[in-house]
Amino acid sequence: MQGTQLYGRQALLRLREGTLFLSQFDDGWKVVAAGCTPEADKPYRCSLRGS
Repeated sequence: MQGTQLYGRQALLRLREGTLFLSQFDDGWKVVAAGCTPEADKPYRCSLRGS
């Protein structure tokens, strides 16, 4: 793991393979986006997004 940042009920988890975005729900933490890579001056580009 490269790093973690928490923003209230949301988190950013950086791994060597990519970045995950998580959200905290009543039943625990869930991945809401995966395979994310940063883009200069833009939001992350993610290959998988939850709803």
